[in-house]
Amino acid sequence: MSHFSLVKVKIKNPNAQLLKRAVELIAKELGGQVTTTIKDYYGNTMNVVAGVVNDVFKRGIGVKVNERGEVEVVGDFWGISKSEVQRFQQLLTQYYTAIAVQQALSALGYRVEAQKTVQEKIYVRGVAL
Repeated sequence: MSHFSLVKVKIKNPNAQLLKRAVELIAKELGGQVTTTIKDYYGNTMNVVAGVVNDVFKRGIGVKVNERGEVEVVGDFWGISKSEVQRFQQLLTQYYTAIAVQQALSALGYRVEAQKTVQEKIYVRGVAL
């Protein structure tokens, strides 16, 4: 049976703009397009803060914030490998954290450099001006 599933992510009380930016970076990395609406198999839609539609997530995978301020990854994951959903979760956490750290360092007057490595990690470096 096809339905929307929710997966919690360890981000609480997020900044919506940072979430959107993180999803934009994920879409670019996964070769997809950014969306604000995802679908299930039957064509039912759900609005999300931001989401991605690509070859793996044909109906879309999205990000919502629940009433407790917790970030949830949502989508109809029928027929999609659990590892693909976990990869999206991991990328969301990495990109959101890296963007938030960059923004904080920049606000403190640091010159900020970020680099994604071959091991799929993002390193953020702040250099005092």
